[in-house]
Amino acid sequence: METRLILFDIDQTLVDMAGAGMRCLRRAFREVCQAELDGVVPDGRTDPAILREGLAAARIPPGRWADLERECLERYAEALEVELAVPDPGRHLKPGVQPLLETLSEADWAHLGLLTGNLESTARLKLRALGIEHHFPVGGFASDCSNRCSLGPVALERARRHFRVPFQPPQVWVVGDTAHDVQAAHALGARALAVASGRYPVTVLEESRPAAVLADLSDLPRVLNILRN
Repeated sequence: METRLILFDIDQTLVDMAGAGMRCLRRAFREVCQAELDGVVPDGRTDPAILREGLAAARIPPGRWADLERECLERYAEALEVELAVPDPGRHLKPGVQPLLETLSEADWAHLGLLTGNLESTARLKLRALGIEHHFPVGGFASDCSNRCSLGPVALERARRHFRVPFQPPQVWVVGDTAHDVQAAHALGARALAVASGRYPVTVLEESRPAAVLADLSDLPRVLNILRN
């Protein structure tokens, strides 16, 4: 069987952090920019892109954006680390994630990575809080680039080096819960498995033309059958 590289989104695909991420990002934006991060839809967006939309909405001059963005992201990571140090029963893995990751990590045909709008630091904080960070040695992160569609090649190259496998885009699956994840897969030349475990139903996700779409990741045999092919 041909080897597969499977790149996962994080929020609402693997985990539900009970709002911790956006809560801390909004707090950082308020403290640094003296404005509210309102009216921005974060789903599937990179954290820098979310901040830039907020800066534009607050009518802050673009010449100040780079410094403000850097300070916001630093404060955000610090705030998230503090918040996640306190247990919250509302944080949990999405349906089917634990058995899927355990199965894939033991499969000789699968290698795992991340393709996420999180910074690498905050991505790893979230995964560590729910005990699954060890499954993901590599990835493409918003700290690499604010354009999500540019993160696939970053993750692919890191996976090639780390696993010492010359993956080609047709060997790659991107698993995520938004059209942005599907678009990132298409930009890479990979296939997308869309899961309606977030805010968007199957019918909406189908419009982005993923290779496959599921309600969630709980049907292990079905998910494995998709990812093997």
